[in-house]
Amino acid sequence: MFKTTYVIKIDSVFFKELIKNHIEIIKIKYKKNACFLYVDENNYKKIAHLKKIDYEIYRIFGKNRYKYLIKKYDVFLISLVLGIGLLYLLSNIIFDVKIMTNKSELVKIITGELDNFNLKKYRFVKSFNEKEEIKKYLLTNYKDKFEWLEIDRVGSKYYVRVLERIIRKDDKKEEYHDVVAKKNAIIKEIKASNGQVIKKINDYVNKGDVIISGKIMKNDEVKSVVNAKGNIYGETWYTVKVELPRTYSEEKLTGKEITRYCLNLFNKRFCLFGQGKFKNVQYEDNYLLESNILPISFTKTKIKERKSSDYFYTYDQAEIKGEALARKKLLENLSRNSEILLQKKLKLYEENSKIMIEVFFKVYEEITDYKKIILEGE
Repeated sequence: MFKTTYVIKIDSVFFKELIKNHIEIIKIKYKKNACFLYVDENNYKKIAHLKKIDYEIYRIFGKNRYKYLIKKYDVFLISLVLGIGLLYLLSNIIFDVKIMTNKSELVKIITGELDNFNLKKYRFVKSFNEKEEIKKYLLTNYKDKFEWLEIDRVGSKYYVRVLERIIRKDDKKEEYHDVVAKKNAIIKEIKASNGQVIKKINDYVNKGDVIISGKIMKNDEVKSVVNAKGNIYGETWYTVKVELPRTYSEEKLTGKEITRYCLNLFNKRFCLFGQGKFKNVQYEDNYLLESNILPISFTKTKIKERKSSDYFYTYDQAEIKGEALARKKLLENLSRNSEILLQKKLKLYEENSKIMIEVFFKVYEEITDYKKIILEGE
């Protein structure tokens, strides 16, 4: 069995006291203005009984290392075991069963059968095979009620999705619509599949103007009414304003990192052997255990050091950054098939320690909208 060696951090002023008490030192190391003594277990016990000497255990090698670590981190280890046990328990208990239908008759049938199979609140979750057996039973014994049924587990909740077996009758009266402009624009393309086109390419339209009419006209008379259908594309215009701070901070990773096992409890993180000496860090969690009900998890976490630096925007940098942000802001509110035709900076000025940028955009986008036709007698 390996002998125990203690590494003690101590001030050199206590050397005389060590020699006086016949303390045998295996070796001495100097590191970053500190003195480290390597002693065996017997000599460490002698030092521990010397009241005049201030020291700190830096490291332990040998059979007592793990005893020391367990004693040092006993609170964390107990919390870890209890947390993992609680996490496992909570992850395997049903906390809610939701039946996704508003039909009271179906809810009553499903609730009763699930109770018979013990699939209800505060019971243990079911295995995949058990869940499939319940599903098969319901579909087999209630063929006239269920067209389709699925039981999904999301964390510690069950969602029962069901489609009622019915024959639908559509007595709804047909409605007729005009195709109108969704916003002010210049028309660039008209794709009409039904109805009468009453506008031309390059016509300017206001929001709500009719472009494809559902009323079929001949000699100024309505000959018939149809449901107008089509797609309208036009040129639209936007002015987007963004602001940037005169100064900004940028954080970058230094490349230094350590790996720890951490217990995360209610927005607090407890890491085995601490989080190192990094002042500003970024966490990269690999979840080993996680609860879907409570904010509790056990992770293998990479703790990465990062440092921040302050910078000043020049007007050229602000213009480039501002136009990019304005473009991004606009695209987030446009449909997929839209295209920016023109982008132009209108203003760039400083106000209250902020740089303000206004950018003009000309956009090609779909402007299709529908408006109900009110018939006589309605």
